[in-house]
Order: sequence, then structure tokens, then C-alpha cells
Amino acid sequence: MTHRPLAAALLLSLGLAACSSELTCPAGRVDCGGACTALETDAAHCGACGAPCATGQFCSAGACLAGAPDAAGVQVACGATDEVIPRTATLGPAGPSRGVSPGPTALATLGGVVVSASGYPAATVDYLSADLRVTAPVHRVPLAGSDLQGVAVHQGAVFVANSGVGTLVVLSPGGAVLDEIPVGDTQTGPNPRGLAFVGSSAYVALGGSNDLSGQAVAVVDLAGLPACLAETAPPACGAGGGCASGRHCVDGACRLPCGALARTIDLKAVPGAADAPGAPFPSRALAVGSTVYVTLGNLKFADFGGGFDGWFEPAGSGRLAVIDTAAGDAVSVLDLGASCGNPGGLAVAGERLFVACGSLSFAAAWPPRLQPVSLAGAPALEPALDPSPVVPNGVVICGGVGYVPDMATGAVRRFDVGTGAFEPPVEVCPLSGGQFPFAYVSDLVCAP
Repeated sequence: MTHRPLAAALLLSLGLAACSSELTCPAGRVDCGGACTALETDAAHCGACGAPCATGQFCSAGACLAGAPDAAGVQVACGATDEVIPRTATLGPAGPSRGVSPGPTALATLGGVVVSASGYPAATVDYLSADLRVTAPVHRVPLAGSDLQGVAVHQGAVFVANSGVGTLVVLSPGGAVLDEIPVGDTQTGPNPRGLAFVGSSAYVALGGSNDLSGQAVAVVDLAGLPACLAETAPPACGAGGGCASGRHCVDGACRLPCGALARTIDLKAVPGAADAPGAPFPSRALAVGSTVYVTLGNLKFADFGGGFDGWFEPAGSGRLAVIDTAAGDAVSVLDLGASCGNPGGLAVAGERLFVACGSLSFAAAWPPRLQPVSLAGAPALEPALDPSPVVPNGVVICGGVGYVPDMATGAVRRFDVGTGAFEPPVEVCPLSGGQFPFAYVSDLVCAP
């Protein structure tokens, strides 16, 4: 979702935090060397600060145990403390926290592995072991830039939306960089974000940085992916990065291309995609059969002064672009209604699509909402759900149960996808250290 004022405030708080060693931790966490730590589950501080578990053990109820942790139902990325925390389906503890590269923004799963994409201060992808007792990443893949906004798995490959440099990066299951596909004029900041796949095509939301960049959906032809993924020993690049015809130099190897940009769908040209003077600002994408759904922020420029200006104020209600890939990518737009501003996350359960809505900076005008959309026939709005106090930073369906992560705290809230009834929020992500501690859930994924 689009919340740059939050990002600026978080960076400000981090800068101020460096001036103070005071740390106030929430209930259930204690200060261990300047970090709020859960002594019940942290293998580095099990039962007491500075009491690590031995290799092959995990921490449960403050004791080091051998064997396997409880089965995880979800994996939760904590953006303020740079960790991924496994939880059971009911959000109870399921094993130790696992540290990832700073600034985790998105999660995906590949087989039994959890893939974490981090965006600041350096773009990095971490592969986490299927064994919850292994707390360090088994693969760490540095990428160019400093802004990863999406990660997804398709046909055994990992796809990363590298917003900082305007490319779609393709990684192997073992973490090798197979290809890096430009998805638009990288000089204008296409800002790739959400990803969806239909057949051999990827649909990538290009959020842009203003009303003149992005504002489109890139369609990437992945016909070359099977051959690209199957190649195990590509030749090394020659002098100056030279490669034989049909290959290009990627990370020191002359590789077969996995794909190429086929076309872009200009959303500014689609009637109803935004309210003047706003622009569509596509964010997240989800494929249901041959239809791709893309959330449109419908944002306008906000000028608060002092460096807090930008294209993040809702210009009107959120929109949903509906792309019919079976009809030549014909696009229609569904207005998500007055209760849905700044839409972001998407999840589907049966014939119901759930859209996460709400703005942290403009909470009065655009409060937290979860907007169900019936897909039984033409998409149609159902009564909106209120997940307050959680401000949705997405929505995920796992095993028929809904989960809403909070962009304002470290909480996750479960809900019944049939009745829309919410359970009480559960605090999962801890507060950061420093004088101005904060917490937020940057993403959540169903456990592999």
C-alpha cells in the first residue's frame, strides 16, 4: 500500500533513536542489548538475556528443546526489527524469530523455503530454511538498488519486483540470478510492485513515482522461462560482458533470457481509473483464473511542506482494475466505494475477493476497511468489514482463514472469510529499539 509519510516518520524516528539508549518494550518482551526480545521463543536469549540455545535446539516457553518446533501456519515479516516470525494458524508461537536483511517488505514461499525480499538500505533477497530451528538465511542474494516491493513464485522460479531500478528479477530455487528484465523506461521510474501470472505471462503493477511515470501494467512474456530455469552450467561472460547470440550477460554468466517485456497497459487511458487531479497508482495484483485484478490507489499530490509532500493522498475512492486476459487484456474498472480508500492487498477465498483498504496518514477520511467483492458473475461489492484497530497492510487467506497484518502496530488479526467475524488482534512483531520505538507488520504469507 502507499504510505510514504509513514516511511518518512519511521526513518526520522530511527535517526532520533540513535541519540538515546532508552528502550521501552511491550508486555512479553525485555531489553536484551538494546533490542526488545521474547525470552519465551528467542534461541539467542532463551529464558534470559545472553542465554543461547545450542545448535539443533529451539526455544519454547523459555527453555531450549531438541526436536522440531510447533508447525507454523503463517510466517510474519516484521519491518521494524528485520525478522520473520513463524506462528501457528491461531497465531501462537511456532518457533524462534529468524533475522533477515534490513527492511523486509515482502514474503513468498518456494517449496518448504520462505523467501524474504528486503528493500532498505540495500536490496537483498533471503532464503530461509524449511527447518524452523535454522535461524540464519541459507541463501542471501544482493541486488542492485534499494527498494524491493514484491516477490512471487511461478513455475519454480522466484520473481522480484525491483522498484529501485525498474526491473523484474528472476532467481533460481538456489538463489542464482537468472535474468533481470526491464519493465518500462527505467529513467522515468516505472516502480514495479505487485505481480500476477497467467499462463506464460507476468502482469506487473507499475506504480510510478508521480503522475507521469508508471501508471500502467507491464505484460512480460515468460516463454523462455523453462529453458532459462533448466540450464545449470551457462558459459561465462566474455570480455566486456560479451555473449553469443541469443544469450546475455547476467551476474557473470551468459544466460538464456527468461522473458521480455511484451507490452504495457496504460491505465491512465482507462476511463474511471482515477479522479482528477489524481492518477491510478497501481499497487498489488492477483490472478484468479484468466482474470487479473490490480488495486488502484487513486492518489493525488499532497503538500505538507518540510519534505513530507508526495503522491499519497487519496483523490477519491479506491478502484480495482479488472484485466480479462482471455479477451486481449481488455480492462474494466470497479469503483470500490466510499468506504475503501488507498486499496492495497488482495486475497481470494472461493468466489469472494477481499481488498485491504485504509490510510494511516488520512485515517479520518479513509479508515481501516476490508472490502469483499463477489466474483460470482460480474464483480460486485458486498458490505465492507471493519478490522479496526488494525490498519490493513494487506490481507492473506491461509487454510480458509483470513489474516490482516497491521501497518500501524505489530499486530495481526484473524477473521472468518464466510461470516466476516474478526478475532481479537494478536501482537506478533515487537517494537524496535531507540527513543521512539515502533512496530509494523510488513507482510504475511501462509507457511509452506
